[in-house]
Amino acid sequence: MVLPLPRPLACILGIVAIAVFVPISAVGVHAQEQAGTTSPTITFSSTTHDFGDVLDANTYSTTFPFLNTGDGMLTIQEVKASCGCTTPALPKKVFNPGEASQIEVSFKPKGSGRQAKRITIFSNDPDQPIVVLTIEADVTQFLPTEPNLVRFEGIMTGEAAQEELTLIPLDPDATIDRVYVSGLAARYFSAGIVPTAEGKRGSSRRININLLPETPWGSHYATLNIVATGRPSSGADPVTHTGKVTISAKVIGTLQADSTMFRVGIVRPGETFTNIIRLTRPDGKPFQILSTTLSGSTVPDMTVKAIPIASENGGGYSIVLTGTPARTEQSIRGYVKIYTDVPGEAELELRVGGIARDTR
Repeated sequence: MVLPLPRPLACILGIVAIAVFVPISAVGVHAQEQAGTTSPTITFSSTTHDFGDVLDANTYSTTFPFLNTGDGMLTIQEVKASCGCTTPALPKKVFNPGEASQIEVSFKPKGSGRQAKRITIFSNDPDQPIVVLTIEADVTQFLPTEPNLVRFEGIMTGEAAQEELTLIPLDPDATIDRVYVSGLAARYFSAGIVPTAEGKRGSSRRININLLPETPWGSHYATLNIVATGRPSSGADPVTHTGKVTISAKVIGTLQADSTMFRVGIVRPGETFTNIIRLTRPDGKPFQILSTTLSGSTVPDMTVKAIPIASENGGGYSIVLTGTPARTEQSIRGYVKIYTDVPGEAELELRVGGIARDTR
């Protein structure tokens, strides 16, 4: 026969039971919390690669191996190159703990001299969500020119101008197949090869670049393309390569600006930038800005306004551009149009250029 326990003793045992069961439950919750703290870790064998001496007529490739050394699933959200000459590839984006893979990088050199290019990796690694890979190279041009860019400065509207450059091929026997101008402002330029003496080979070649008289006020940019065939080195097979030279023109008129482009530069994400261009009329006559517009902006809150400058301070207008980029590795671009009451210069255009990057 089981005798009933006295009430005080039963209460004591009940309290003990509760005291025993509560810690066991707490241990279970703690174990679940421990299980929930798993996190990935992206670990690269190396974050830099030096190609050494390279020729811009060739394409080069390398790989950056990495391993998920954490205990959680690794997700690579984005792989972004700093310029179009570098192409990263990563078909798979999710990796188990202990799983290895690699990022393949293709590099098509442009320009000349020592270069460094960045590939930015964005992942869910809580300790290093951003990893920057770097490739470096010493670039030699197959079709170098002197000068290495063409500038038209201070040309009045309605005027034509001409500049000349000299092509000095790496292969002195290279043949120039053709030259042409490309880009948004290509219609304002023309180019042609200056004929050489018949039978003369192994010499430099001259190319004329023309700025056409119908070019409007403002800054204009285009690319001179030089297509030539030659041997990269003695005994090598011939290659056909396109050398590129930047062309710029600053055309002025009745109205003049201290810059024909909003050069924003490098801005940290979340920080507000302000860039000001002053527009004046050197002949001293009054003029009005009727309105301003902004198009093609890559920064959603970017704005532009024209503020009159008092005559005692020289007159004219301050064109004020402001904006706050939200993302890192974001280009800052756009076009500002200014509408005036000046005949022949009723519509002026200023480009916007910059980049949002965390420099810390």
